[in-house]
Amino acid sequence: MLKIHFSRMLPLVLFAAALAACGGTSELKHSATVANVPQQYDLSLEADKDGQFDFDGATVDKETVRGHIRYLNDAGKPVHSVFLKRGEKQKVTNAHILALSSIARDLKLDVYVQDNDGKLSVVKIDDTQ
Repeated sequence: MLKIHFSRMLPLVLFAAALAACGGTSELKHSATVANVPQQYDLSLEADKDGQFDFDGATVDKETVRGHIRYLNDAGKPVHSVFLKRGEKQKVTNAHILALSSIARDLKLDVYVQDNDGKLSVVKIDDTQ
């Protein structure tokens, strides 16, 4: 039987509520500004319509991104950092950030987001509970 531990889901729910409460054009008001920017990222994505991502010209959903990261990890090319930026026709939305934060929490990744104003932020996952 599958048990859902509310205490493990609480940080994600609070994070989602905080994102939903953010108004205006900056969805990353709660995130830390990046002091140590990596020279390169292991995986780069662009925001696409309906909360999906553009990866090397293909539109993919969050489960495809998660599967690709797992595949790279299994193939001996570990992914530690993911970079998300605005797409050609789509701004970074809360749906994009929530999807990547879920993946980051599960796979222990660092997620860097270039918001719609060009500011680079890091999404911090606090999974201490």
